[in-house]
Amino acid sequence: MIVGQGTRLFPADGPDGALELVGSRATPGGVTWQVYRPAGRPRYATEVPPRTS
Repeated sequence: MIVGQGTRLFPADGPDGALELVGSRATPGGVTWQVYRPAGRPRYATEVPPRTS
């Protein structure tokens, strides 16, 4: 879910897609708005191997 709580905007089983933040602003009351554009395929962090002692 991208926007707060409530009705989903996109299906849970849809394809992954990266987003790029292109703008944001905040109101005096603390509400923030962000504007994103599609940015191709997402890149995920790789798993970090456990530390050995």
